[in-house]
Amino acid sequence: MMHFAGKRESEWSEISVDELFERYNSSKPPLLLDIRSIGDYEEGYGHIPGALSIPLLEFESRMDELEAYKEKEIITMCPGGGLSLVAYEVLTEAGFKDVKSLTGGTDEWRDKGYPLTDQT
Repeated sequence: MMHFAGKRESEWSEISVDELFERYNSSKPPLLLDIRSIGDYEEGYGHIPGALSIPLLEFESRMDELEAYKEKEIITMCPGGGLSLVAYEVLTEAGFKDVKSLTGGTDEWRDKGYPLTDQT
């Protein structure tokens, strides 16, 4: 079991790509937070439509952009689902109430055939 910042993997709040797809198409979709670099977000294999890009390295300096979402559902995502746990921890420590990390990341989302912006 992976240990990070004193937590065990089972203590993370995560969401599967299938659960996210259902929430994404609901009347109250969560804020999708893509933490890849701008280059990967814009020029990679695409991103989930509507996802906000805040690279992990800019996270703390751009936290004010997320203040309106402090009480709302936020899903953090990266390609494999590992780095999004770091973003999850930063947000929960900053007092955000409903944060989840996307298990399997955007790679699994793509593999399932769920919507992505056009590849460049």
